Amino acid sequence: MEFVIESLMSIFNHDRITAIEITEKIHTEGSAVVVVLPYEMAEQRGIEATQLARKNGFPLQIRLEVDS
Repeated sequence: MEFVIESLMSIFNHDRITAIEITEKIHTEGSAVVVVLPYEMAEQRGIEATQLARKNGFPLQIRLEVDS
């Protein structure tokens, strides 16, 4: 869980409290909205998070959705 918290802080610019809340939601519900950004920015941050996760041996999954 600490990896997810640190990723939310470093890649998605959340403060520690918000990162913990999002991590807990992911843990209990299986997913959470992490950030709402223009598609290109969201795509780049998703790539960064995925690469960091793989580099550290975590099977983190990032999914982009169009905001309706």
